[in-house]
Amino acid sequence: MIRSVDIQMLDLPNELNVLLSEGYGVVCMYATEEGLMPHSIQTILRKTDKIIHITTPLDSYEYPSMSIWMPSLLPYEREMQEMNGLRPKGFTNYGPQRIMWKYDDGYPLQKDELPKERTEVPIPGNNIVGEGVFEIPVGPVHAGIIEPGHFRFSVAGEPIIKVTAHLGFTYRGIEKLLETTVLKDNIRIVERISGDTAVANSLAYAHAIEGDMEVPYRAQLLRVIFSELERIQCHFGDISGMAKDTGFAVPAATCAGIREKILRLNEMIGGHRFLMGTIVPGGVRRDISDNSLKAIEKRMLKIDFDLEDLMRMLDNSTLFTDRAETTGIVTKEIAEELRALGPTARASGIKTDIRKERPYDAYKKLGMRLYTADKGDVRSRLTVKAGEIVESVSLINQCLDRMEKGELRTEVNMQDGFNLGIVEAPRGELMHAVNVVNGNIWRYKIRDPSFINWLVLEHALPGNIVPDFPLINKSFNLSYSGNDL
Repeated sequence: MIRSVDIQMLDLPNELNVLLSEGYGVVCMYATEEGLMPHSIQTILRKTDKIIHITTPLDSYEYPSMSIWMPSLLPYEREMQEMNGLRPKGFTNYGPQRIMWKYDDGYPLQKDELPKERTEVPIPGNNIVGEGVFEIPVGPVHAGIIEPGHFRFSVAGEPIIKVTAHLGFTYRGIEKLLETTVLKDNIRIVERISGDTAVANSLAYAHAIEGDMEVPYRAQLLRVIFSELERIQCHFGDISGMAKDTGFAVPAATCAGIREKILRLNEMIGGHRFLMGTIVPGGVRRDISDNSLKAIEKRMLKIDFDLEDLMRMLDNSTLFTDRAETTGIVTKEIAEELRALGPTARASGIKTDIRKERPYDAYKKLGMRLYTADKGDVRSRLTVKAGEIVESVSLINQCLDRMEKGELRTEVNMQDGFNLGIVEAPRGELMHAVNVVNGNIWRYKIRDPSFINWLVLEHALPGNIVPDFPLINKSFNLSYSGNDL
């Protein structure tokens, strides 16, 4: 259940402090504009399965900055300034968050008729000075086939002093595109937010549209199978990348080969290598035949053996362990302060996973083990992801054992108001929130886990050397498109 409350701006900081002391964490903060109510800030907090939705009305475009004392709110305040024109007083970090070019139509999500002039803010430097200190700009065009992102390294020789990530080069206006009638099928848009998490995004969208309704049990089981197959292929890709960035070509190629087999399995059972077109509001778009279910069971049995051999290769290599251990450390304190998500958080000792804390679909009836580590380094993130592959195999097998005949989809009738979809994507907690007014989506908000974890990555890099950046970056494997929207 979601508890909705109205809190005035002057009282919001104190209320947030109280809720944080009670164990709540901020899931998202975003702005809505004239029509829903005169300029308001929407704050969503979560404590296990308890959700609080706070609406804070504003009487102007200015409000007191809260990121000064709560660093995890920094990306939200930057986003609201850039996308809606809300200006946090006392806030100085006006570097671009999502838009890397000048445009003449004001702020992308602004709806009212107030002045729409916007000043282009150039990418700022790190402002780190000293003898022997210099700055290295990297990107947004990279040598590999990856998405664009600009990074500024302040270094003294090879050791890194500070790194700032400047993104926004893949901004497409997804949230604005989703401001349609609730009757329109937007699945084709949301599953392309970030290509390798098509299932997670379409599932979060479906939950936001469905509200509290239950989908047929067979559809719930199929949703879990699709979700865990997506997690497996993502994690194998991450492990392959980490092995490659340490120069360990054999396990990198082995891991990439395993991932390719999963992608081919996806195409066979879902018609798409990344399982696009499988999830719809109310259930699933297509069934899986009995023969395909047997093929999944056979592949899951093989994965356990493949992963065991792969981890043995990595464990027996001093080259790999020397590079991965004590590299890119995220302490538990930093992870908690910035509210790190997903494997990044679990590798730093934080026991959090939406599938256990707020289970959805068939996860409510499945047994699940939570894998964590406590060192917060590259090796810990790899270990957590390897453990999650094992658990994904277990969850899929449980679904196969419980599979029964039944309906695949039920009709959805969405009402006006606020609703939320939260799922555990491969990178962590993924949220879709929707405000519906008179049968139309007035505001659609997406918060990908990468939106939070990019800030965590910046804190993992200082103290390491420049050649370790690709390895640390790959251990996070954050989404540029998921952040930019």
